[in-house]
Amino acid sequence: MRFGIRRNLQKMKWNIFGAIFRRFKIQDNKIVVDNFFGRGYGDNPKYIVDKILSEKPETTIVWLVDKYTDTSLFPKEIRLVKINSVRSIYEYATAKVWIDNIKNNYKGCKRDGQFYLQTWHGGVSLKKVEKAVENHLSADYVQASKKDSKLIDAMISNSKWQTNDYRKNFWYDGPIYEVGLPRNDIFFGDNQKIINKVKSFFNIADYSKIILYAPTFRNNKSIEEQQKMYTVDGEKISNICTDKFNSDYIFIKRVHPNIASNFKVDETDKIKDGNSYPDMQELLVAADILITDFSSSIFDFMLKSSRIFLYGTDYDDYLKNDRGLNFDIKKDLPFSFANTEAELLANIKNFDEKEENIKIENTKSLLGLSDDGTASKKTSAFLIQKMYN
Repeated sequence: MRFGIRRNLQKMKWNIFGAIFRRFKIQDNKIVVDNFFGRGYGDNPKYIVDKILSEKPETTIVWLVDKYTDTSLFPKEIRLVKINSVRSIYEYATAKVWIDNIKNNYKGCKRDGQFYLQTWHGGVSLKKVEKAVENHLSADYVQASKKDSKLIDAMISNSKWQTNDYRKNFWYDGPIYEVGLPRNDIFFGDNQKIINKVKSFFNIADYSKIILYAPTFRNNKSIEEQQKMYTVDGEKISNICTDKFNSDYIFIKRVHPNIASNFKVDETDKIKDGNSYPDMQELLVAADILITDFSSSIFDFMLKSSRIFLYGTDYDDYLKNDRGLNFDIKKDLPFSFANTEAELLANIKNFDEKEENIKIENTKSLLGLSDDGTASKKTSAFLIQKMYN
């Protein structure tokens, strides 16, 4: 009851102040950005904004933040505004462009002349999403997502596969541009500065390499259950990787943003809390090995490496009781899958990199991937034309 009252009061505030602020002129050079309900400077919006600021530094960027956001990590050119504040309502009402990567953030009424780019927060999706799992989603979410789709002017995609998924499952029939994902541009070119940045953040020695363990969340499990489910022996895994790949390894554990704020990682010299780092793509770039369960990060990481290992103790339960998968993980994908930690260690020992590289190239072709390192450039050029035409 309290949640319902709070939500209704929030919408009432948006309606009242939105009606006032829509009397103000739309600012052609202003963009308002949301990343995961006010999270930090990351995902597709970050890379689009970086490119726009390099091409048109006079552009006004407003980034919505929540109370947990580390504001010190933002470029000084960006104006930070608290999400769902009165000020944020003004910014939405007067910005020429909206950029968002989720579909259930209430934005009020879009005006004639405003342009809304939905980047989403995934590419090829291992998990089923949106309409494909409508019966697993709350009625509030489905309603919000459908309403959001009516506001969208364009979406971006990184593959034939993703475009088809948008058409089928996102309640959306507008323009889709297969330019690639801006966040994946990071995998193309010299990444040593990013690797150094990540290692410096976690105080990791130059000679050490990184194992990134990034499990996704479970809709039907409590935080306590997921905490237990994602408990692995990071030091043992690091030692096995050292024997296999002849390097020293540090184990970074990062869970999905949906549960990160309530998730505890016990750090040691060899184990680090990846949730403290704002940009998942930079972690993927810095990592030498990726271990996950049903996360679509595998389709990003395979742009740079085949050292991917899938591990989930609840495979059958996930298929039956959670969202389900778009692929038969044991037949359609080139990666090994382990149900137990012992199987994971064995898969690492038996890994054949040459064979895995061939399988991954075939998978890229089947998916019709369009990532080539130019997505940010193409997307920013498109938005700049909308603003400065």
